[in-house]
Amino acid sequence: MLKLTVVSPSKKIITDQEVESVYIPADKGELNILEGHAPLITSLSTGILRYKVKGSPEVSVVISWGYCEVLNDQVDVLAETAESIADIDIERAKHALNIAESKLLSGDLLPDEAEKYLNKSKRAAVRLQVADEHQRSQTTH
Repeated sequence: MLKLTVVSPSKKIITDQEVESVYIPADKGELNILEGHAPLITSLSTGILRYKVKGSPEVSVVISWGYCEVLNDQVDVLAETAESIADIDIERAKHALNIAESKLLSGDLLPDEAEKYLNKSKRAAVRLQVADEHQRSQTTH
């Protein structure tokens, strides 16, 4: 069994939760962490962290940027932001996505501004994806 901890500067999402597996959105692609995984440290991108507790459905957490360390079957995620499905405000995410896309389409952004709005767009899109997946899974059960 792995132990998973996910924290952001503002809160602890998960603390030493025993899990079977963890999927992490690393900068170079998704990583699947299983018991006995080799030690590693990696940077994270905005995406969906998924984990599986024995006998339960897979759980999703939206994270944006951060680091992950795997050592001795302990997976520690330090994320800039981390949100469980209960934390996602769908209307706010839709609004943020619309603003970010409008700014990106305006064509008059400096490179730093373009990167900022691209990141905001990605975060909002991932939030909406997780909310949509959760809603669909609730209607099929």
